This record gives sequence, structure tokens and C-alpha cells, in this order.
Amino acid sequence: MWVIVIALIVFGYLACRFANEKTQEHLILSVDKVENTTGTSEGFSTEVYYLVTTDKGAYKVVMEGFNAAPQCAGVKKDSTYVLTTRGIEFPLFGIYQNIIGVAKK
Repeated sequence: MWVIVIALIVFGYLACRFANEKTQEHLILSVDKVENTTGTSEGFSTEVYYLVTTDKGAYKVVMEGFNAAPQCAGVKKDSTYVLTTRGIEFPLFGIYQNIIGVAKK
């Protein structure tokens, strides 16, 4: 029974993460590079991404992997862009929607 519940939760999370795509005009308020390093003395990994704060919320620009959009890291503060975003958002846990496309307004 618990396996089914967990499977439904995981499926729901993945469906929301990849199905929630929207395109909107945003004013960029700040662009911050974030480097998270985790691990032990025997091995570690570093996640590098950009956190883009806009007039409509905060978004993540992933530099590698499925949602990678390195071209989005070049957005400039105090400029207006049309951003395409995808994913779910729980800022309290450090989970932000991903920017997957950008066009200068």
C-alpha cells in the first residue's frame, strides 16, 4: 500500500515539475551565481546555477542536465525579458522554477 502512495506522490511531483510551463514578461531585479558543494573528504560534488529574481518571483537557471539553459545566464539586471519557465516552486526548500528560454523584450 505504501509503495503505491509513494509512487503516486513521485509521479505527481514529476508531472507538475515538467508540465507547468509558461511564458511571461519579467523585469530582472537581480542575477546571483550560486555554488552548492556537498560531500565528504572522500568525494564531493558542486552544483552551479544562477538565481534570477524578477518582479514576478525567483527562478533558477541550470547550467547542465535536462533543464540546462546556459544562454539564460546572460540576462542583465534592470532589463525586461520574455522568460519561459517550467517546474514547481518551494522557495523555503530552495526549489525554484527553471528558466528554459529567454528573449529580450
